[in-house]
Amino acid sequence: MKLVRFLMKLGNESVTVELKNGTVVHGTITGVDMTMNTHLKTVKMTVKNRDPIALDRLSIRGNTIRYFILPDSIPLDTLLIDDTPKVKSSKRKETGTRMNLRNFGLGRAYF
Repeated sequence: MKLVRFLMKLGNESVTVELKNGTVVHGTITGVDMTMNTHLKTVKMTVKNRDPIALDRLSIRGNTIRYFILPDSIPLDTLLIDDTPKVKSSKRKETGTRMNLRNFGLGRAYF
């Protein structure tokens, strides 16, 4: 299972997110998209070497996230089950009436 798919299941969970610049953000997840952009509500953001700031909502760009700190109460065994539908690949079968042109050069056609 991809990490992003797991994070997308964490709606309404309180997490702590550390960013690459050292900022620590604590809040409740409202959503995570495929590029790991994370949307939080009731946020307390602590910029490195500064006082904490309280925010109502905050969106974090996915590539600025260093890691998530998850609470111990999350049922990881149920969330890590991969429930994404599998896509079946449909391969075309070679028919006997057509020539398989991959076996021939591009110049002449042999009959």
